[in-house]
Amino acid sequence: MQFNFEKTMKDAADAELIRIVITNRDEYQEAAIAAAEAELSRRNLSEDKLAKLKNRQQWQNDEKAYKAGIPLELHWKIIAFLIPGFFQLIIAGSFKSGGYDRKANEVGKWTIYGISFYLVILIYNLMEE
Repeated sequence: MQFNFEKTMKDAADAELIRIVITNRDEYQEAAIAAAEAELSRRNLSEDKLAKLKNRQQWQNDEKAYKAGIPLELHWKIIAFLIPGFFQLIIAGSFKSGGYDRKANEVGKWTIYGISFYLVILIYNLMEE
């Protein structure tokens, strides 16, 4: 069964069509891109409006990329290291859902460091006995 991209694109907002056609083109199938291009040309938007939509979409993409690259703050590293456990999964999920991909990954990394630290201490204490 072929998906009806034309109907979907008719219902899409102008900004969404711009996002599909120009700024996030690599995330969509060719049929969806072609349907979005056809719908944009059918709507006959002014150059000024197209430029504003492109700029807004580019700004949103830049903001998303910026948020995804922000490193984890020191206090979260310390908490994840000293108190590793289930709580960090909730924190990492919260960061991930907010678009902070690097922070989410670093919470996981520091949690593993903390677990490893406590395992080394446990093994050392068991060997001492």
